Amino acid sequence: MLGKVFVNTSVLQYLHSIGLIDILKTLFGKVYITQEVSLEIERGKQQGVNLPNLDESGYIKVIDTNMGNLIDIVRDLGKGEASLILLGMKNPESLVILDDQLAREVARSLNIKITGTVGLLIMAKEKGIIKAVKPYLDNMINTGFYLAPAHRLLILSKVNET
Repeated sequence: MLGKVFVNTSVLQYLHSIGLIDILKTLFGKVYITQEVSLEIERGKQQGVNLPNLDESGYIKVIDTNMGNLIDIVRDLGKGEASLILLGMKNPESLVILDDQLAREVARSLNIKITGTVGLLIMAKEKGIIKAVKPYLDNMINTGFYLAPAHRLLILSKVNET
């Protein structure tokens, strides 16, 4: 059984920018962010970044990590990523959703179950929530999501959209 689902800032940003933020609710019912992620979102909004209003969602809950300076031990990661990885370690049945390559490598090395924004698109298609991955994937790329062309082709092949 899947435990809690923890989501990082970039995932929320990209899903919001392509109009699919609510697939989190459809796929999981409720998702959690850390206080560090919440602060990143608020800072981004203050800087004019198009980010969701968390208070309005009803299904994105802020969880208190109580990890203080421990988050600073994880070098080269943002506080959001570090806090999610630490929660993933404390909750082995959980799913951590993040896109940052280094954060994903660290999480994998710790046997944390992970996926990313693209993985969510694939899940949504498999469950019939969206009809195709390609338009959303291309929209994400157009809004700044980095994906190597070879990986894009691999993903589209996986979902039979070549």
